[in-house]
Amino acid sequence: DKKYQHGESNKPMMNEEELDTHIAQYIQGGFSTADMRVLREELEQLNPGNVYVEIGVDEGRSARVAHEYAHPEVYKLFIDIHNVDSHAKSIGRGKWMEQECIVGLGKRGFFVHGDADEFAKFLEPLVKAWSIHLLFIDGNHDYESVKHNTLAWEPLVVPMGGTILFHDYDHPETKRWLDEHYGDNKEICHGKIVRVKR
Repeated sequence: DKKYQHGESNKPMMNEEELDTHIAQYIQGGFSTADMRVLREELEQLNPGNVYVEIGVDEGRSARVAHEYAHPEVYKLFIDIHNVDSHAKSIGRGKWMEQECIVGLGKRGFFVHGDADEFAKFLEPLVKAWSIHLLFIDGNHDYESVKHNTLAWEPLVVPMGGTILFHDYDHPETKRWLDEHYGDNKEICHGKIVRVKR
């Protein structure tokens, strides 16, 4: 049963190495093929109508992974406080997301340029109608930022069956917060990503 990119029958889905090569032609960023495999495993479990939220998009490598491997009817919300204009090694996040059809007319991908934790406050009353099935946190890596992202967004994740992924567990302050908050109730994937099942 061959899987196809974005549900289209004429475009076979790329494997992680092919996708990494494709992405590197347009943008840079620190999201490895090992990271892609962990995220892909979770994305492929999402069903049509489920919600994926990504905090800390940077140039859009992980967003492109979500676009490649999530069902086309999964809602994808990407949030970052920083803008990424084009530069010598990147076409820029906005152009990248439009070119790859991650966002656009008729697409279920949305980008929010702003403070993720403030946006969580805005969304909280709406969560009664929907919940987040997969949350990927890769914002700032200082202790307070990771803590605030976690505490703002964790309550919005499906309580039974939702998943939270954290990137950059190898950053000392990220590690300190996740160890304090989750203790042994987490899985560490290749020393870089932490997976928490709700």
